[in-house]
Amino acid sequence: MKKFILLLVTGSPFLQSTAQKSIWRHNDLFFDNLKGNIEKVKEIPYSVDSSGKIGAPDSCCIGVLAYNKAGYRTMDVSENAFGKGMSGQVYIKRYHNGKPKEIQFISNGKVASTLLGTPTKDGNYGTARIYDEAGKLVSFYDGVKVNGYGKIIFMKSFKPDSTLQQTIINNYQEQIWVGGSIMDSSGKEIFATVITLNENLYPSEVVQTQLINGLPSVNRTKYVYDRIDEHGNWTQRRELNDKGEVRKIVKREILYRKS
Repeated sequence: MKKFILLLVTGSPFLQSTAQKSIWRHNDLFFDNLKGNIEKVKEIPYSVDSSGKIGAPDSCCIGVLAYNKAGYRTMDVSENAFGKGMSGQVYIKRYHNGKPKEIQFISNGKVASTLLGTPTKDGNYGTARIYDEAGKLVSFYDGVKVNGYGKIIFMKSFKPDSTLQQTIINNYQEQIWVGGSIMDSSGKEIFATVITLNENLYPSEVVQTQLINGLPSVNRTKYVYDRIDEHGNWTQRRELNDKGEVRKIVKREILYRKS
């Protein structure tokens, strides 16, 4: 469920040729590959023993995605089994085209920082500024480029004094995020994600590479989907390590709005 920070977000020739027709037309349910009129999705991880038998639910890290009636995210957070200790992103305000205007970054139930986005005259992404809880500017994003779906594929993060911090690249297969990379101020890649999708556009493998003390650390996870509901959304999947051992089972509780 988690992605690069600020996914307010090189498209194919098809995407580029249809950019003016498709940009801003789709909501977050479309980009999250969810079907139906959904209000909330909970992802609950369960422990697994050496035989692969499912155990108790993980009490610390339940993922929650919530959507408004128009299908745009209102939150993307994790919390404990008691609904406390929330951490993640809460979408406070949006522009008429659905682009986020204000996002609060929550850490352990408290607002850690706030992002304010300012669009360009044509309604595209402009500068986004992040302020701490005291209202002090922490950093800002600029140099934003989007694909034909209006999703950010390139941007740069700067310190308040305009010193470059990071360069962020996002990759998409059709409308689905399939990873990307983060480069430091010198242009060295420090983090990368590569996602392989199955025929349903669900992740079948995720490979994350992080540079630690100058050396790459690689984490590889494979996914097997066991249950799909009547709307076509998965409700249970297994997560396997690179040895094929089941590390956890995740169950989804999907709340659909009544028509």
